[in-house]
Amino acid sequence: MKIINKLKYIGLAMLTLFVSACENGFDEINTDPNSPVAVPASTLLTNGIFNVGYTYWDRDLNFEFGELMVQHMAQNEYTEEQRYSFATSDFNFRWGNLYSGQNVAAPTGGLYDLAAARALVEANENLSDAQRANQLAVIDIYMSFGFQMITDMWGDIPYSQAFQPGEYPFPAYDTQEAVYTGMISTVTNAVNSITTSADGFTSGDILFEGDMADWQAFGNALLIRMGMRSGNSAAVAAGFGGSLPTSDVALVFQESQDVSNPFYQDKVVSSRDDFRISEELVTAMNAQADPRLEFYAMPAPGTDVIVGMPYGLSDGDAFTRKNSTSDIHTNIEDDPTAPAYLFSMAELEFFRAEAIVRGYITGDDAAAFAAAIDHSVAQFGASSPGYGASISYGTNKLNEIAEQKWIALYTNGVEAYAEWRRLGHPALVPSAEAVAGVTGIPSRMLYPNTEDGTNGDNLAAANGGSNTLNDKLWFMP
Repeated sequence: MKIINKLKYIGLAMLTLFVSACENGFDEINTDPNSPVAVPASTLLTNGIFNVGYTYWDRDLNFEFGELMVQHMAQNEYTEEQRYSFATSDFNFRWGNLYSGQNVAAPTGGLYDLAAARALVEANENLSDAQRANQLAVIDIYMSFGFQMITDMWGDIPYSQAFQPGEYPFPAYDTQEAVYTGMISTVTNAVNSITTSADGFTSGDILFEGDMADWQAFGNALLIRMGMRSGNSAAVAAGFGGSLPTSDVALVFQESQDVSNPFYQDKVVSSRDDFRISEELVTAMNAQADPRLEFYAMPAPGTDVIVGMPYGLSDGDAFTRKNSTSDIHTNIEDDPTAPAYLFSMAELEFFRAEAIVRGYITGDDAAAFAAAIDHSVAQFGASSPGYGASISYGTNKLNEIAEQKWIALYTNGVEAYAEWRRLGHPALVPSAEAVAGVTGIPSRMLYPNTEDGTNGDNLAAANGGSNTLNDKLWFMP
């Protein structure tokens, strides 16, 4: 199964137009009045796949929020985020990039491009029924991947009325429970509609190069993720009952500055040096002689020892430790082509172990637990045969799965943050320097003030009318 592919077609993505998710209709977004040239669905697909995946791995959502909230990383200066100092305006970019493609650090695009591609596919009379069904399945699966990212970060979101500006210029917010019900239904239908022997997209598919068997396997993996997060045992069983990825699902970036890995863009292109591996993670890994630690971080300057940065310090206290603590590993930060893991084999096996423990499926949970850890060890380039089986398991299985999953999801802040909130373990201590009014580690992102200005009436009813960092989301215990 060909899972990791180079981004071969990003140049085409630059053709995509800047559009607003709530202002223009699909009949307008593909036409330049001065030079009428239609943007093909394949180009919109390229842009959508890249930009949703880029946002998933980018600084704003991933390591400046998700990784900080789960204390994989700590800031060594400008420590506002790890002290939970956020305003609604801080989330304008994050929200806008996903809904309307307002990313200035990479080619424009987002879920809007995927929705536009879907409309073009539906209207294309030159496609066979099987190819049309396959192309729609690709778009529906990847849009659901993006929607899950959004709802897991914010809670209630525009979903059923999103990207239909002609009919719904001010889209209503669906509850997170309704969003999950909708996503599971959409992905289930998409997986079941795929004909693996027929063509999908013959160009523009930068994730699987048109291989519909790979898209079907990815869809089943997403059903498992969505089912586990929402407690939908039927979705979990259906996912495990179908074909599944046999290697990590990832985007591999290019050396070109505009399409390089976000960690590289932050550290090398932008010359930022704001993060260290956290003392909390280093302590947990040292306690089990974890072979991944030397691949997670570099030795502290002038030493051969990895030293974590205490989490949640004030700007001044953190800065005094900047030159005596360990930076993120160069394999992660200095490689422009390092992959963004959209779904890892480690995650799949941790879900399998948990699903067995919860009685959703049958099998050997201990074997799945050990396999998950070993997959993670391999993912980060370490070599330690049998390490997974050496980790204690069986006393409190769900907490042990949660602890090891927390370690394994390092660098994937979106999933680590969602799983930590869902499983409630490990017991992380909030920043002692937290700003006034924030009680505990934030449970969600804030709705942006741009949304308040353009869709305020519907926003006012979202999340029960509350918009604070500590609002508990539906999937949280």
